Amino acid sequence: MRSLAALIFAGLLAACAGTPDGAQLAAQMQPRTAWIVGSDGQAVGQATFTEAPHGVLIHLEFLERRLPPGWHGLHLHERGDCSDFANGFQAAGAHISLGHRTQHGLLNRRGPESGDLPNIFASPAGVHGAEVFSPHVTLHNARIGNRLPLLDSDGAALLIHASRDDHSTQPIGNAGARIACAALTPLP
Repeated sequence: MRSLAALIFAGLLAACAGTPDGAQLAAQMQPRTAWIVGSDGQAVGQATFTEAPHGVLIHLEFLERRLPPGWHGLHLHERGDCSDFANGFQAAGAHISLGHRTQHGLLNRRGPESGDLPNIFASPAGVHGAEVFSPHVTLHNARIGNRLPLLDSDGAALLIHASRDDHSTQPIGNAGARIACAALTPLP
């Protein structure tokens, strides 16, 4: 009986050794860059996703006057599909989420969803950018702890909304229409 327990423990250790931790992933994974397209299908800017030991850093750069000035909600969605720009990027699906256990909103006591991000500000003139960090996702193709994968079989999308997210109202914080999208798709 004692040897059976030792054998099971050794098997668990071997399985855990095959799963990279956050620091290993950050060192191994190359950043991924995707074009951000507007509702007219034209480029708005670029988003670069970089794996960090405890999440993903998202670096945003926008072309001059391609995003309406003001505050905009920013969310990660469940599918890397921005092809239906004329239909409001509905192919990107809903927010990345752990399911019914969480609700939308960085200020919600039952939140946040894994796809919830801080708002960004677009200046009225000139080139602008932002950086946001999410501890709830990974660039890996599989879940790492509680971090959900952005590069699973159908990828993920970064969506920009017309208005600011209030970080508590369901389901999207009154952020309004989807006005821009960056598709993050798995490598073939």
